[in-house]
Amino acid sequence: MSLLQNYKSLLKPKEKNNYIFNTKNIKNSKNHFIGINGLGHIALLFSTKNPKGKEENIQNLQLNHSIKATIKFKGNKTKKKFSILKCTSKDERLREIFLSSLSDVVRNIKEDISEKEIYEKTKSLVELYRKISQNRNNDLVGFWGELFVIHKLKSSDLLVEAWHPETNDTFDFFLNKQALEIKTTSSNDRKHQFSYEQLNTRNKKIIIASIMIRKSRAGKSLLNLKNLIIKKLKKKINKEKVQKMYDVMTGLKTKKELEDISFNYEYSSDNLNFYDATNVPRIKELPMNGVKSIKYESNLNSSKEIRDFSNYNFLK
Repeated sequence: MSLLQNYKSLLKPKEKNNYIFNTKNIKNSKNHFIGINGLGHIALLFSTKNPKGKEENIQNLQLNHSIKATIKFKGNKTKKKFSILKCTSKDERLREIFLSSLSDVVRNIKEDISEKEIYEKTKSLVELYRKISQNRNNDLVGFWGELFVIHKLKSSDLLVEAWHPETNDTFDFFLNKQALEIKTTSSNDRKHQFSYEQLNTRNKKIIIASIMIRKSRAGKSLLNLKNLIIKKLKKKINKEKVQKMYDVMTGLKTKKELEDISFNYEYSSDNLNFYDATNVPRIKELPMNGVKSIKYESNLNSSKEIRDFSNYNFLK
């Protein structure tokens, strides 16, 4: 059974105690368990040894070592020390992210494992939850536009590799001195908000994708686009990146919020234009020293579109 299936088969213990768990084995292991406590927290409990590992305590997620816990397993009670990785959120979406992200960790886990190894194996999950918390107020409409363009263009794997590089968040996509910035609008005018840097960056070829969108319950949702992209991609690492980005952006959103982000795919396909930043109305003057965070609206209705994609790697 998968971690998710095991979790759904567990009942909460009657005791409202943080460290009493109803449990099942992880992959028939004798030392590691999946459990739920009386507070409704889902956890993985690992029997660990030295060397000691780092602990984490962030929103919705905790990792602690040498914790005395009581586990109820096959009608028996046992009290011993564990390294406990716990999802403290009761949101089903976050729990599913927690368990699905750990499937590779537990697939080949050793019976004899150290606290340090547990930290190393789970720190990517900690970072994922940290990013989810930081993106509580993110723009899901803009995210839909990014997914739409990734699916629409032929160079999907290249786009995913260039997607939100940590070294440069000025643009949605950046690779080899070429940038692609996605803008969406629900109006009939191509008026978009830009930062100064998005239209004025030296030694870089900047492409603006302007997408007109129209809400539709029968349209493509974020989940639809994410799944279509993963099917289309060739590289496993890119599939994993798309899933991670989806989890980060949607992890703290309600079901209703996600249902509202559904747009007519055909309409957006018919109303997708690309522009070279040099042909977009912009402020060209260098700002005075000390002036930062310049933002303004630009109307692209009269701008010259890109017709020949041969010089634009992302568009080929």
